[in-house]
Amino acid sequence: MTDALRGAYRVMCTIRAFEERVHREFAPDQCHRSGGEEAAAAGVCLHLDGRDVIAGAHRRHGHRIAKGVDIRAMMAEIRGSRTRVPDGTLGGVSLLVCGAALAAKQQNNGGVGVAFLGEGAGSPGTTSEALNLACAWNLPVIFVAEGSGYADRVAALGMPGVIVDGSDFFAVHEAAGEAVDRARAGSGPTLLEVGSVAGGLDCLKRFRSRVTDSGELPEQVLDDIDAEVAKLIDDSVSAAAAAPAGLQTDVYVTY
Repeated sequence: MTDALRGAYRVMCTIRAFEERVHREFAPDQCHRSGGEEAAAAGVCLHLDGRDVIAGAHRRHGHRIAKGVDIRAMMAEIRGSRTRVPDGTLGGVSLLVCGAALAAKQQNNGGVGVAFLGEGAGSPGTTSEALNLACAWNLPVIFVAEGSGYADRVAALGMPGVIVDGSDFFAVHEAAGEAVDRARAGSGPTLLEVGSVAGGLDCLKRFRSRVTDSGELPEQVLDDIDAEVAKLIDDSVSAAAAAPAGLQTDVYVTY
């Protein structure tokens, strides 16, 4: 259990450190960050494996980090080097994940699709279409809504809509586990409404208090993880700076 707790804290700490460094280094005026929502990404993605597919809104790196995408490659992508990983989308997130879930269902491999809805991704009509499609075809999908009001929207479809405290890793992790198990068992989609915690409780501080007060992890272990993550982010920035530039690659074609 302590290994799992260390892993969960490392994921959340890495998301926070990555986002803050990107904000400071590359985009001080950019507001599309996921600070404060680390528990949602970690709580869901720690249930996933190689069979599963996620999709999140553009410029939201926490979901990818929680799923295990290489930190150095992500930093390089932001810097515009040739070493890069694909970025996200916005309104198409839900339908993309439904496609992945349909493939998993047809292949009968137990895979699930997870769509993280935020930054207005619930407004486009494609999201409503995806919710209907997931129910009609009984797809193994989890829609993670990082905002309020989503759970009410799916009630008429017969899809479970679970509201959970987005600042509580343990609450998110438990609810996500039930949704993933349900999807893998062939019982269809679930929507998790994790809510917005901007300006509210800090999920990292809340996690630290929970595990240290209970004696499950000492402060020193968490401090050591903080230091290891800080070094990883520093190394990633240095590697990205040294990587060959790629912004002009495949932009112009000579006929």
